[in-house]
Amino acid sequence: MLRALWISSILLMVAAVRAQPPAAPIEPNGAPRPANSDGTYQALRGALPAGDGFTVKDFTLEREGGVFHFDQGDFYFYGPVNGLVTGAVFTGKGHFSLAVKDASEQRSLALLTKSGVMQQDFTSLVLRFTDSTADEIRKASSGSPGKVPAHEVQAATDLAKSFRKRLNENLELHLLPDALNGQPGSFFLASFRMGGAFTGKNVLFLVDPEGAFDAAPDEVALSTWDDFTLETWAAYRMAHPEAKSGLRTRVTDENLDVTFDKSGSIKSSAETTLTARKDGMRVVRLNLFPTLRVSGVFSETGAPLDFVQEAKDADPQFAIMLPAAAKAGQTIRVLTRYAGPGAVRQDGGDVYYLLPQARENWYPAGLGQLGDFANFRMTFHLQKTLQIVATGKQISLTPEDKGMVRAVWATGAPIAVAGFNLGNFKMKEDKTTDGFVIDGYANVNLPDMYAPLAQSDTLGTMSTASALPNEVSQGKVAIQIYTDFFGKLPYDHIALTQQSACGFGQSWPMLVYLPICAFWDTTVQHELGLLDYDQSYWSEVTPHEVSHQWWGQLVGFGSYRDQWMSEGFANFSAGIFLLSTNPKMDKYRDFWNEQKRNLLQKNKMGVRPIDAGPLTMGTRVSNSKAGENVYQMLIYSKGAYVLHMLEMMEWTPQDKEAAFKRSMQQFVTDYAGKAATTEDWKASMEKTMPKSLDLRGDGRLDWFFDEYVYGTELPHYTVNSAFTVGADGVTSCHLTLGQSNVSKSFLMAVPLYLQMANGSTVRIANVVMHGSDTIDHTFQLGKLPSPAKAMLVNYNADVLSDN
Repeated sequence: MLRALWISSILLMVAAVRAQPPAAPIEPNGAPRPANSDGTYQALRGALPAGDGFTVKDFTLEREGGVFHFDQGDFYFYGPVNGLVTGAVFTGKGHFSLAVKDASEQRSLALLTKSGVMQQDFTSLVLRFTDSTADEIRKASSGSPGKVPAHEVQAATDLAKSFRKRLNENLELHLLPDALNGQPGSFFLASFRMGGAFTGKNVLFLVDPEGAFDAAPDEVALSTWDDFTLETWAAYRMAHPEAKSGLRTRVTDENLDVTFDKSGSIKSSAETTLTARKDGMRVVRLNLFPTLRVSGVFSETGAPLDFVQEAKDADPQFAIMLPAAAKAGQTIRVLTRYAGPGAVRQDGGDVYYLLPQARENWYPAGLGQLGDFANFRMTFHLQKTLQIVATGKQISLTPEDKGMVRAVWATGAPIAVAGFNLGNFKMKEDKTTDGFVIDGYANVNLPDMYAPLAQSDTLGTMSTASALPNEVSQGKVAIQIYTDFFGKLPYDHIALTQQSACGFGQSWPMLVYLPICAFWDTTVQHELGLLDYDQSYWSEVTPHEVSHQWWGQLVGFGSYRDQWMSEGFANFSAGIFLLSTNPKMDKYRDFWNEQKRNLLQKNKMGVRPIDAGPLTMGTRVSNSKAGENVYQMLIYSKGAYVLHMLEMMEWTPQDKEAAFKRSMQQFVTDYAGKAATTEDWKASMEKTMPKSLDLRGDGRLDWFFDEYVYGTELPHYTVNSAFTVGADGVTSCHLTLGQSNVSKSFLMAVPLYLQMANGSTVRIANVVMHGSDTIDHTFQLGKLPSPAKAMLVNYNADVLSDN
């Protein structure tokens, strides 16, 4: 009933959106302002230490757990901007310390420091801030050392250059909101050079209420960087978040008008509607692909607006400055005109490729990753020989002058991200029994990069169109399986489209990008060596990407700490597909064996992904200490295992997966069209979990999440059994079951199976194990249809363990 009510509400929302007349177009009424021309921004961009300094002794600055103690030395302030001092350089003798509270962050920091605590001396330090730092330094000052020395100016200059050319982050944009208002904020950044074993690296300690640029939405981050890398070793939320914390705006609507030329270069205008989340908001930061250069920005009245967009190969973040401060809840509409190559690549005469790096920001998007949902209306102008397939539905297709056509696409309800695929396609369509449409699109011609292979005459035909029936069939079956497991989607179609890239796929709402190599038959794949490694990928990629219609698109994720749910849930879904589409369980068991190998096999750094960190560390688990491939191995495989373990613990011989399906459908109902966090999913699962999972009697799943989501423990199991048959034909079993290599608080409900001589294996119980313990117990099995052979655990990869 709940699911039916939710679907009805979605349909009503779709009808309401379609009934609303479009807002009047924004018409510019003046010449656009040049980029980066605002006086306050220019002053920030050029600010350096100036004027007299301040001598301090035995002075301490504490910011969100980071403690800077200055034994003695001199500070020199940056010149004020709009009355606000935004930086200082220190020379002397000082010490930095940081002790993080979270256990997983301690483990991460220990990769760098060996101890989980950072202690570092420094002789030079550069600060950028909008908070009370300047006032605290003034109060602690015991005198002035005089005018600023040249080396202090050079330190500030070097930091600015590093942010622009190496970190590619516009530092001044983080200072601009408070500088425009001329009021203190809470931004704080400290940079210093490391010594000792870390010589050659720089430390950044950052507090940003809008989210640390390298670890948002965490507001506090400790990172190291050099000429080649930036790595975050600790990140966490502010101890006392302020009203100003979090992103300042949320995008609610995008009205896009895009023209493609033959090279793939685009010319576009975007009318973006936003809601202010904070009082006093004057700077609107948006995500736009760096090669797309803005020529002008205009307010809803058509007035030109100042904007920031530095060089595409430097610190190119895009932001708009409003003429007056907005209030929380206020609606803002802006027009952005932009153009450029680089986002869409021409891979052949009629083959085009929207670069993966541009798929989230080929339009001015919000900064909420896939956590924000917006309405989209997209008007595309393209050559009449081409087709465009986009998120949403095509509303119209009309001819234009000069051999062009105009295609209008729109979404009926807010979605997380919009995209398209452009080319000359062959199409095939099919429908499920309840009318859900699956369309498949393959390029008529090969991308130029593969032409030499086709001309070699050794691979036979490399046409991808012949694979359309199989791809559409896989998509159709996947939609039916996942609808049964997770509930209905709120839209009625999906497009499976070929992309030029070979090694990965991607899924946007109603639009799936599939690798070209998945369209080639196994003969071609074998000849190209694609089956030599991760052979199962080619049979899983389409159902995996289709499942992202639920995981990542219908249900978004809150941050990098929750992205494991999108990828892990999708990987789990691929396992369901294999189980449901194969008469035997061999491929299904092979799938779970592969997930375990991914987690337990050491990489070139000698690290097992299972040990690299918890799932909620996200992309940060891949670093110079653990290896760069750790993220995918951990997130995909362990994320899938987390769902599978809950599924197997909820499974019963009578109801099979019914309880687990209800739990997952409840989660989809609760968070459709929203960004979900890990805690949101836990709370949703707790609503429906059977009593058998309430191992602590508190109605919560903390025991399981602490172990497998937030933790890195991995148990080991041993099982031995002996059977006797009485004169009455009743079989008794003496069982020894051990759980080891875990902490005292570790709990697990371990499914136990009975294997019989006739080859059948049946589940008989969930045995609750506490810590490193052994159960030694004799019990009766009753009269069996075949002699007992053995007791088994992990028969269906029930528990992630090291055996």
